[in-house]
Amino acid sequence: MRNWDKATAWAIAFENTGKKKRPKDLVTVAGAMKYLTGLYGSKAVAEKLNISVEMIRQFLTVLDLPRSVKKLFVSRRLDSVDVAKELAALGDERKQESAAKAIVNSPSKDVRDIKRLIKTGHYRVKDAKRTVLEAKPEGLNIFLLDFDGDTLRKLEKEAKVRKMKPADLVRNIIIKWLKTKTAAKN
Repeated sequence: MRNWDKATAWAIAFENTGKKKRPKDLVTVAGAMKYLTGLYGSKAVAEKLNISVEMIRQFLTVLDLPRSVKKLFVSRRLDSVDVAKELAALGDERKQESAAKAIVNSPSKDVRDIKRLIKTGHYRVKDAKRTVLEAKPEGLNIFLLDFDGDTLRKLEKEAKVRKMKPADLVRNIIIKWLKTKTAAKN
């Protein structure tokens, strides 16, 4: 771990926020922010840097990732706060490492594609289906549905409004539709 001083930490923080291209890697920037928030608190640092407290928190997520994943950020093979946030959300270290490797090897560096890759567990459909079917308890039926980005965002937004998971929303929509169809036949 790096020994920080106030001047260096502030210089790194100012130089690497509010820009598309950062001169420093995310782990270094996050280290500087952690040092500064330890001294002054997140709110004061956010105000001084003219960014939100949430953005500070997002930078700091990279520090919670496994060492092997942090190395990918240090080498800048991964270099996005959004990617760090999505990887951290996975929680499990093995999933984080697996997803990070998949992102590095992915032909697309578009954040939306990367989010989808992470959320879906970065399986090919055939492999995902086999894995799910082998693991599912008897009597549980699983459907794999592929949505375009716009439809997925609309489902996620509606699920958030209803305070439920997108999968539960889809399940409810299908059940309601089936009940309507059944009632119409009777």
